[in-house]
Amino acid sequence: MRYSHDEKIDTYTTWQQAQKIPINRGFFIEDLTKVEVAPWEHKGGLGAFVNLDGTGGTNDGYVCEIPPGKQLKEQKHLYEEMVYVLDGHGATSIWQKDGKKHTFEWGPGSMFAMPLNADYQHFNASGSEAARYFAVTNCCFIMNLFHNADYIFNSDYAFTDRFDPRTEGYFSGQGELTGRFFLTTNFVSDTHTLKLTDYSERGKGSTNMKFNLAKNTMGAHISEFPVGTYKKGHRHGPGAHVIILSGQGYSILWPQGEAMERVDWKPGSVVVPPERS
Repeated sequence: MRYSHDEKIDTYTTWQQAQKIPINRGFFIEDLTKVEVAPWEHKGGLGAFVNLDGTGGTNDGYVCEIPPGKQLKEQKHLYEEMVYVLDGHGATSIWQKDGKKHTFEWGPGSMFAMPLNADYQHFNASGSEAARYFAVTNCCFIMNLFHNADYIFNSDYAFTDRFDPRTEGYFSGQGELTGRFFLTTNFVSDTHTLKLTDYSERGKGSTNMKFNLAKNTMGAHISEFPVGTYKKGHRHGPGAHVIILSGQGYSILWPQGEAMERVDWKPGSVVVPPERS
C-alpha cells in the first residue's frame, strides 16, 4: 500500500494555525527585530512563526517578545529549542518538577538551549523596553511524530540525563572545549564577544566555534570571516538557520542546475538555504 504525502496527518500545522499569530515564509527574513508579532496566548507574550522554505520540515523557528516588566508563562515541551536573544535583558528560570530552580541572566547576543521537557520561564528585566528573542526548534518534526499536542506539552517525564537540577553551575557558561573548536556548554552570554578559533579550511582568515548545548541533538556554530573575504561555497541538508550577528554582506544560493540568487544581509537577518543548495 502506498501512503502518499497528501494523506499524512499534519498535527503541527493544525496546532500552528490555532495559535493565531503571523506565519512568515520564504527563505529569508531581512530583520528579525522588525518582524510583526501578535498576542500569543500559549506563550503569554507576543509572537510570530518563522517557517522558511529550506527547513524541509525538519525544524522551525519563531520570534517571541516579552513586554516591559512582564514574564512569559511557565513552559515545558518534548521538542528541543535553541534561543538567541535579539533585544533586551532578562532572566530565565529552569527546573525539573520539584527540583531546585536554576536562574541565569541574558542580554542581546546571548544563546542558550532549553533542556528537553524541563520546566522553564522567561522574564523581562526592563520595566520600559521589550525583550525579543528568536528560537529554532524541532517542534514540527516531534509533533508530527506523535500526532498529539497535549502529550508534547504535558508529559511528566524528566530527562535528568540531559538536565540534572542537582548539578551546580549548569548555566554558568564556562563549558568544556574539545579539540580546536567544539564547546560543550549550556549558555553563551554574548556571541558577539566569544573568542573563536582558526578555521582557515573554510576560507583564509576564517574563525569558528561549534556548540553542543544542553545535550540536544540540534547543534550550532559561529563563523566569522575578515573584511573583503568570503566563506568557501558548500552545501548541506535542510534546516540550517543562518543568523547574521554582525557585519554586512551577501550570500549566493543556488540548487544544483538552477540560477543563482543573491541575498543581501545585515545584523538580525536570517536565511535558510534550500536543501543541497
